[in-house]
Amino acid sequence: TDLGAMPPSFVAPPPEGAVSEGNSQPTPALATSPPGFLPGSVEDADDAAVGTPDPPSAESVQNVSMRGTEQPEDIRLSAALEGPFTLRGELMHCFVSYRVVTEGPSGNKLAQRIAKRIRGMSIEPSKHQELHIPEHGRGIWPRCAKRPVPYRPDQAKVFLDTECLLDGQSWLAGFVQGLVVSMTFVPLLSWTEDDQGSLGELSKIGVNGFDRIDNVLLEMILAMVLRDDPRAAVHAILPVIVGPAAKGGGFETFPFYKLARMSDAPSKATNARAAAILGQLGLGEDNVQAVLRLSVKQ
Repeated sequence: TDLGAMPPSFVAPPPEGAVSEGNSQPTPALATSPPGFLPGSVEDADDAAVGTPDPPSAESVQNVSMRGTEQPEDIRLSAALEGPFTLRGELMHCFVSYRVVTEGPSGNKLAQRIAKRIRGMSIEPSKHQELHIPEHGRGIWPRCAKRPVPYRPDQAKVFLDTECLLDGQSWLAGFVQGLVVSMTFVPLLSWTEDDQGSLGELSKIGVNGFDRIDNVLLEMILAMVLRDDPRAAVHAILPVIVGPAAKGGGFETFPFYKLARMSDAPSKATNARAAAILGQLGLGEDNVQAVLRLSVKQ
């Protein structure tokens, strides 16, 4: 996203009171209050397998999610979006989404490498001048996320769950909060030789009736809906396509032909979770119904 070319409506004049990063002068108290999520009590295992019940009605999903005490999960996200989005408020410039097993700390660490590179390119003095963040586009570091160490106010703000989750915060509450305030969603779409990776794993949903809450799919669904809501920060989805690892380093060509194996049926478990979260965010009945119908391939 070219921050220098953002519409003027995104750059709200600073209200009186707060001090923005990189500026010692008084600037606004937040132009928009960030979502006041309450940390959930459930620590989600990555991609926990579940059964395949029929999808609940949108009304029942929203009622359950707002109470936070019944199935599908005890989510406890208690505030709706407020807006409109502004570059003067709390924000992340990008959110990196990945499959823990293949791109996380126990895999090839690609997610960590990309996050580090984005931050570095945004502040390198002699290179990538076009990627430097102008002062009016730096915003304020969100209260929902931990700052990486080291940290500079003028560098790109990148949400990576392993670095940004607050102490004692559930993964579910943390990633939803981070996604809502992130301007770009950067999913690592990988498919390894042994059908692992973010998309390789997704291809197994629907085979012989198998289903589960897939957290990679969940993040993608929520990002698609948030991109179309003016109260959310998400303005772009920029996927990174990752093929199988090459023997000499790097990656082979991505096997696009394998995408045909994706299921034309919904992941009922994942879609129900997404609908519950959207209900809590106040994103409306139409969005809830549409999400319940989404196929894995879509």
